Amino acid sequence: YKSIREEAKPLWDEKALPEIRVSIKLDPQEIKKLSEKFKVNANNIKVINITKKYPNTYIIEDLLIINPKLKTLQKIEADINKLAEELKSKLPNFPLSKESIKSKHPDALLREIEAFSQNALNTIDPKERDRISKKLQDFKQKISLLRERDNFKNELHRYIIQNLIPNFIFFRTFEDILPSQIPITQVSNNSIVKDLFKISGIDLSHIQPSVDIRRRIKEKEKINIKLRKEYEEFWTQDHSHLYMELDSNSIYFFVKEGEEYYKPEVRSKGRQWHLSFYIRVTARSLEENKNIILIDDPGLFLHAKAQRDILQKLEITAERNQIVYATHSPYLIPPKKLGRVRLVIRAKEGTKIKKITAKADKETLTPILTAIGEDISVGIRVDKKNSVIVEGYSDYLWLRAWEKLLNINYEIYFIPSVGADSSVYVGCILVGWGLDPIFILDNDDKGKQVAKKLKEKILISEDRIILVPEKKKGSIEDLFEDNDEKYISNKNKSKVLLAQDFYAGVEEGKITLNDLSQETKNNFQQIFNKLKKMLS
Repeated sequence: YKSIREEAKPLWDEKALPEIRVSIKLDPQEIKKLSEKFKVNANNIKVINITKKYPNTYIIEDLLIINPKLKTLQKIEADINKLAEELKSKLPNFPLSKESIKSKHPDALLREIEAFSQNALNTIDPKERDRISKKLQDFKQKISLLRERDNFKNELHRYIIQNLIPNFIFFRTFEDILPSQIPITQVSNNSIVKDLFKISGIDLSHIQPSVDIRRRIKEKEKINIKLRKEYEEFWTQDHSHLYMELDSNSIYFFVKEGEEYYKPEVRSKGRQWHLSFYIRVTARSLEENKNIILIDDPGLFLHAKAQRDILQKLEITAERNQIVYATHSPYLIPPKKLGRVRLVIRAKEGTKIKKITAKADKETLTPILTAIGEDISVGIRVDKKNSVIVEGYSDYLWLRAWEKLLNINYEIYFIPSVGADSSVYVGCILVGWGLDPIFILDNDDKGKQVAKKLKEKILISEDRIILVPEKKKGSIEDLFEDNDEKYISNKNKSKVLLAQDFYAGVEEGKITLNDLSQETKNNFQQIFNKLKKMLS
């Protein structure tokens, strides 16, 4: 367990010391082991909160595990402090105070009170001696109880730190390059080759020079088949794969592209990075340790399609290991799983990590909005009959989801604007292209103003404009009736994220028509009925 780095101290306050806090949720098997080892009922533990203070001190919050033989620490300390005050009033030279009791180890307290007791009782009135003697004995018993409790607590903390805290692995960059050649005798000293052996199932003893040549060839062919199959899954840019060759002394590695064999170090920076990423992350995912993999800017040297391969690899690895990565790229943000995403925001008091909200600044949200809308441009088609302009991404996502739910079998191309006002500009472009678009706007003051501009500035006829909901003031979200409010209401999520969650749920089959009220279905069905009539 590494110490927190000196460089982690905040620049704005030299006295402030960094700390790391981690919350770990225990699974039933871990709770069972904990209960059995310490002979306690640990079922009431859901989460363990651990703080690591600079540079290397661990603090574990109250676990609510109390040994049945012991009182709580607070109650024991209160009793001890009360007894200390009483003894001090009877024995002026009593050496312990509330402060010393708190600061000293129980063993030190016991030694001090034993040394004092031997002489102190001889100095007091014989009539008081028995009573004070009993008080001193009670005091020592409670100190012993405190020691027993502290020993239990320390043992418990050691167990948690050694067995329950996951192993954090931080990849700042993947700078290790797979060597093109390595002597067989040096394999055990090369970490990236060892990792490659781990993921390919290579048994070094099977390819030693002393092994029969036929067996070595057979082992090599088996390994190359596995390397080719597995690596091709995570590099879809071209037909290439890893290849291994060997002679009596060395192992050779190549990237095979077509009929050519290239040394890893002569390929592009992005290709080298991807190869290192594949080997390192795959090897960690195969370990029995509970690894949490931290990655800073994965895919930095790769183009968009290759970054999608990285995202696919991260998704598969995350089935066995938790992964946390920082990125500025929209191609590494899964648009259907935005609930995982957190924003890293720079504030005056330092960097903060928050959930996505509508209050976040545009610069921070840009990669997310790009991830959501990166393929939205496919909705723009040169077709007079079926282009439908909506006010924004959320409207686009709601309507696309309902298009699937209602099994609409005629083509509609929804085109999102960025706000009601921009619908006019998008409309200008499409009309300029010779299209005859339809507009869906909120039935509010802004929507009515935009509808007026559309009619006056680009001569859109009123029958090409739909205000929703039709009979009351509101927006597209108001087409959801009260029973379905859970889909449109969450104070911690913006409209776009709520729409994205709904869209993803429909796409994955987690939300079906049976989950929605008949009133809501009717409201959206009416919209599509209007569209069908207009488009025909």
